[in-house]
Amino acid sequence: MDKRLPLAMLLSLAVWFTWINLFPPPIPEVDEQNGPTTNAEAPAEPEVEVDPLADIPEGARVAATEGESVTVILRTPGPAEGEYGPRGLWQATFDNRGGVLRELRTGHYVDSIEAEDVDDPANWPLLVTGVETLAEGYGGETGSLLLKADVSSQDLVVQPLVDELWEMELLGTESEPTGAVFRLAPGRGVAFEKRFEVATDSASGWEFDLTLTLTNDGTVASGPRQFRFVPAANVPRAIDDRFYIEPRSVAAGPFGSDDIEEDTAEMRASGNVRGPLEVAGPLSFVGTHNKYFAVLLRGFDNAARQTLTGATFERMAEVGSTETLWVNAKAVMTLNVPPAGESVSYRYRIFAGPKEQHILSADSADFLLVTEADLNWFSGIGKLLLSFLRFLEQFTGNWGWAIIVMTLCLRALLFPMTRKSQTAMARYQKKMKRVQPKIEAIKEKHKDDRQALAAAQQKLMQEEGIFPPLGGCLPLFIQMPIFFGLFSALRTSFDLRQAPFMGYINDLSSPDALFDLPFDIPILHWETFNLLPIIMVIMWILQQATMPKATDPQSARMQKMMMFMPVMMGFFLYNYAAGLSLYMITQSTMGIVEQKVIKKLWPIDDTEVEKKGGGCGPFSGMMERLAEKQKQQMALIEKQKELQAKQRAQGKKGKKKRK
Repeated sequence: MDKRLPLAMLLSLAVWFTWINLFPPPIPEVDEQNGPTTNAEAPAEPEVEVDPLADIPEGARVAATEGESVTVILRTPGPAEGEYGPRGLWQATFDNRGGVLRELRTGHYVDSIEAEDVDDPANWPLLVTGVETLAEGYGGETGSLLLKADVSSQDLVVQPLVDELWEMELLGTESEPTGAVFRLAPGRGVAFEKRFEVATDSASGWEFDLTLTLTNDGTVASGPRQFRFVPAANVPRAIDDRFYIEPRSVAAGPFGSDDIEEDTAEMRASGNVRGPLEVAGPLSFVGTHNKYFAVLLRGFDNAARQTLTGATFERMAEVGSTETLWVNAKAVMTLNVPPAGESVSYRYRIFAGPKEQHILSADSADFLLVTEADLNWFSGIGKLLLSFLRFLEQFTGNWGWAIIVMTLCLRALLFPMTRKSQTAMARYQKKMKRVQPKIEAIKEKHKDDRQALAAAQQKLMQEEGIFPPLGGCLPLFIQMPIFFGLFSALRTSFDLRQAPFMGYINDLSSPDALFDLPFDIPILHWETFNLLPIIMVIMWILQQATMPKATDPQSARMQKMMMFMPVMMGFFLYNYAAGLSLYMITQSTMGIVEQKVIKKLWPIDDTEVEKKGGGCGPFSGMMERLAEKQKQQMALIEKQKELQAKQRAQGKKGKKKRK
């Protein structure tokens, strides 16, 4: 049993990795009925014979007459470094067509490891962008900060707000801009204002203030109206990673709960529009994120939070393409039109920065739901490992050495348990070797009766006190969650983004990529020659070769099968983060040292002890109880056989007397 369990776990792991590589999440074509943005021809628009602006009284409509776009550098006021590290630095492009944020890049980082000039905004990671689609105007609903009238608010607009030319004014000074304000009075009784500027009191320094203001000129009845608001449109992928679905839209709510829903592979298959979401409102936050950066909208106070009554997700494709590379999240807002002659404002915060846990939690503890969802089932272990890695990195100054030191610490922590399980296994194998002749004799004696063979072998094992050391699996049970926790942490942790180790390994969160292959290997999607996974496989095979040879045929066959598992794992992890390969190489190296060095200096005592359960640790008592129950059951079976034999003998005597 001790051999079958790890084999079953490794086979399950192999099946999982095979499914990820051979059957990645589907990326469907965009559903034209659910939204725009496909490469099909745009439907013919009906001819409009009457000017929609004709019935607007003179002077009631206030809007810009020309399109305008401006690009500025925004920064959080104060020192560049704060309590949580670098403070917000962005390049923003505002556009008065729709009154939107057309593009946003974040400073202090570069989007590629090859980029050297961190001061050049062209090298900064892209958070949101504009994408040309087949929708009307400037690409329909592709701009961030887009306000859209819903069914209950259609009477307040003349045409889609994305097509309107809003009045735009930059905030701050010419040398130090802080944001922009957009104003529009469509002429239907309500004027709109969107004020977007860097937050001066943000704890992390990575937030913007967003204020939405509605003013009633006296011709519209007051009351709640529903709108759609896009905090972040067209968030791109951070990197091409088959192990992480990106980008994603996300919504969570209500405030302070752990209810969260994301745009996952299952949502992709249902069309490019998803809604309404199953999370309960009012929402804590709604937004989008990729592997390393996030743009998240939250209510600044309780009144603003109450307006976030729901959200929908949308996936978009560029003109000429059916691949949905971009995601939008739309917040469903219920805003109150104020009484005649009055204005009402709603204040929100938009986080636009790195997905570092301490930065996210500084602004809202709810934002941590995003990183926890990234870590998936092993979020607890993943967070613990990341905290330990950060602690070690402070001393080593290198994330690669931190991973190596962490692996050594884990091996040292598990060594007493591993040593105990190895001792139990050595004693078990020695006993098996001693009783092997008896087992062979039993097999020969009962070669034609499987039931009798099994009973005789079981009886022999009980008499000799030989039980599989189930406690030997305990270190494996502990190491598997650690492996998966590290697997998730290395896949999504911002800390390891572009973190170098040594030599040519300049990014522990990506494959080590020694050089580019001359062609792409199909199905496997191998584009680079990655050396670390190959070293990992070699060290794993060497570790398997140093393991004690099995004494019984069944265990020997399983041991041979286990030799193929490293090769399979090498295929599955070939394109995974270099940090995980480094962890596995260190594990295997320490396993070899343990077998070849430590066991020679400190030999394992395989002296047979008294006949009792062979389990170690918490399993020993259980095995003793099982053994006792088996003995009782065998004794009961023997008594039943004796009773049946007596009954048959008495029956034969009775027949002879009657004759």
